[in-house]
Order: sequence, then structure tokens, then C-alpha cells
Amino acid sequence: MIKFTHPCILLTSISGLAICSYSAQAAEYAVYGKAEVQIANTDTGIMRYADEGTQIEAPFSRIGIKGDQKLNEYLSVVFKYEVQVKGFEEDDTDEPFTARNTYLGLKGAFGEVVVGRNDTRFKYSEGKVDNFNETQGDIAQVIAGQDRLGDTLTYTSKYWHNAQFSFTYAPKDDNKDNEAGFAATLIYGDRNLSNTAYYVSLSHVESLNNISASRIAGAYKFEQLQLGALYQHSESEDGIKSGNGYVVSLSYTLDKWVPKIQFAKDDSALRQASDATQWTTGLDYVFDKQTTAYLLYTDLNLEEQDDSSVALGLKYKF
Repeated sequence: MIKFTHPCILLTSISGLAICSYSAQAAEYAVYGKAEVQIANTDTGIMRYADEGTQIEAPFSRIGIKGDQKLNEYLSVVFKYEVQVKGFEEDDTDEPFTARNTYLGLKGAFGEVVVGRNDTRFKYSEGKVDNFNETQGDIAQVIAGQDRLGDTLTYTSKYWHNAQFSFTYAPKDDNKDNEAGFAATLIYGDRNLSNTAYYVSLSHVESLNNISASRIAGAYKFEQLQLGALYQHSESEDGIKSGNGYVVSLSYTLDKWVPKIQFAKDDSALRQASDATQWTTGLDYVFDKQTTAYLLYTDLNLEEQDDSSVALGLKYKF
């Protein structure tokens, strides 16, 4: 992440007719992103995020800018503009970008309120449970509700005694379900497992992207070992589909090597066309905080058809 500070501006007129001055607070912003390349071989190509055969991909590579500027002693303006970069792939040269989190808002002692495209607070609640985020083994392969929606309002409180509340609201006219929808999440502990060794989240989504669901998720880090778990009940808005899903994950850090494993199952048929079971195992080699090489294998089992994928990748975060 590259940080910048816009210099303060001072304009003064001494024309004799008037004297006026204006000063702007310094704006702090950062350019950030992730460049990733992956060589993958996928069996049948029915799973999301992977095509049949051997492919060279740039999964979820992105670039963005985010920042804030103090308006007065009570308020700051905050913004983020982020796009997914698909230019690595020959087929996507005509449309090399797709929208990711992009919003504008205000923050202060009350917390933060932003308007635009953003991860729902239901998706946000997963924290560090997903060991294979943004790969073929992502929990979104089988678990519903991992949505990033446009035209939403998001409120996130400040932490109070290790607890934080957040809320997503989508107006009726902007929601796919043609009615107002929301997602609410309560977190205890640090979802990044940096300030505390644990976190637990309770979350509910109502009428967003055609589903309503409730989940509990949590993670715990003890020395080199990290454990994660998630349980969710989901229903479609028309009431036809419903069911339960869960995820368990484990990783262990051995110097620069991180072996990890994950199991996910869901019987709601909301994300896949039938009951779905997926297990994934992998090995990361962490060069530094920015650069990681990885090898993973994932196996997806559905009622009618199965799929598997093996991938070798390199990702660099800046």
C-alpha cells in the first residue's frame, strides 16, 4: 500500500478591495491492490471461478485508491474506489475492469457511514474463517450470502469493549428482491486476529440478493495454529429453497510454510443446484507480508456431477 498526503492549500488575496483566505486540511490516501497469477487444471468446469481444462488466470487481481480528509473536529470524509483487473487474460482485453467496493461517506465519533457498492455486512462477518478466500475453494462456492452489492448504505460502529456493530441497507428500488433489505452483524474480538486472538460474529441478512439467512462464525489463533468455523441457515425469498450450511477450517504456520485444510457443506441448493460438499487442502509459502506462493487442491461434490481443481499461484499485495 502506497500512502500519500495532499499538501494543505493556502490562498490569500491582498488586492486592496478584499482580503480572503482559505485553507484545506491535508487529505491522506493510499493506492493499493493485489496482482495474482494462477495456473490451474480443472476437471469438468462446473465449479465457480474455474473453467474446464488447463487455464492461466489472474483471480480477483485488483487496484484501488482509498483515503480520508478531515472536514472539521467532528467529521472526516472517506472514500474508496476499487476495480478488479482482468487484463492478464486475453479474452478480457475489451473489458479489463469490473466494479468492486466503491463508495463515499463520513466518519466521526459515531463510527462510519458510506454509500455505494460494498460487501454486505453479512459477507463481512466471515472474518478469517475462509482459508481459501478468492480461489476455487472460496466458501462462496457452496455458502450463500457472500455478496457485494451496489446502491447500499453501510454503517460500521467504532469498537466498544472489543465489540462492533455494522449494518447494510438496500432501498426497495435498488434491491433485486424489489423490497427494502438489510444485513446486520455484531462482532466480538478482532476479525483480523491482530489485536485479539479470537473473534465471534452473529449476523443476519433479510431480503438481499434473493435470500434471508442467519449465521454464527468465529476464529481462534493459538501460537501457530488457527481454527475457524461457520454455521448458517438460509432461505430463498420465495420460500421454495432452504437449508443449512457449515464451514470448518484449520491452518498451521511452520516458519514460512503454511499448510491448511477446509471443509464446507450446504444443503439449501441456493449457491449450487443441489446439496454441495467441498473440501480443499493447500500449502502456502510466505516470502514476506506482501508475497505468497501457493498450491491448492479442491474437490466439489454435487448430486448430479463432481468437479475438482488443482492450482499453483503467486500473489503480490501492495
